[in-house]
Amino acid sequence: MILGITFAVIVALFWAFGEMKYSKISKKIDSPNVYFYQYLTRGIIYTVVALIFNIGIFGKFVVSDFLRLLPIIMCDLVGSYVINKSVKSGELSSVSPIMAAYPIVDIILGILLLRESVGLLELILVVVISISIIVLAANTEKTKYAPHPIWGIIFAVIYMFLTAFSSYFEKDAYLSNLSVYDLYYYKGMVYFIASMFFLTVVGISKVKLKKPTKDIILGTAIIPIGNVFYSFALKFGNMMIVTPVSSIYSVISNIGSRRVLKEKITYLERICIALIMISTFTLIICGLL
Repeated sequence: MILGITFAVIVALFWAFGEMKYSKISKKIDSPNVYFYQYLTRGIIYTVVALIFNIGIFGKFVVSDFLRLLPIIMCDLVGSYVINKSVKSGELSSVSPIMAAYPIVDIILGILLLRESVGLLELILVVVISISIIVLAANTEKTKYAPHPIWGIIFAVIYMFLTAFSSYFEKDAYLSNLSVYDLYYYKGMVYFIASMFFLTVVGISKVKLKKPTKDIILGTAIIPIGNVFYSFALKFGNMMIVTPVSSIYSVISNIGSRRVLKEKITYLERICIALIMISTFTLIICGLL
């Protein structure tokens, strides 16, 4: 369990800095370019991970294993698209806490699918987070860099659900004797195909393919590296503990978005964000106890 929590803390650091970098490039670079480099980078990183842990898996495509892992891959694939839409449409300081609130979905999954018992406090925290998200969505204001803030909130909620379901499917896969390198072998393959699709989109559109810069490389690489550590956290830890611990990345991201990205949020938004963070932290304590 200690190993799983350690990996989860590492994940929080990577996801926080990755979000800030990703938010920066998503607002400055045309979307087809962002998606192409994002998917290509993930394909490279995931394939290298599979190569490091089991080079013998290459060339051994097992249909049953691929189909077993496909829900995880699709959640990740769609999630990598949605996160761009979220941070491009809204302020990172507002959408990040929502994306990081996926422990509330894991609690619901634990109740409905795993038949786990959940106390009254956990249920109250879920309600507090949910209401805070609704109020945050209703009071977001347009800014120069976030012209459609409500869409940022909506995509953040979608991302929250995708991350939660992906966590559940991935943990279940590891309990079924599938390995981390199995997952990343197939993930890398799918992401390479997806990157070629977006390269085609760039080719047939008026958008020109940009030369990869330092910001593009860091912005598209940090989060998938964090995803790899997250897989190891799920592999060696309890999902109900790992997911809340990893979600603390929103605190770092929230502070950084205001100091580094110079984002400004209203007093009411501060209250909603604080309630989401406090409730998430309380869920972490409940999970550890």
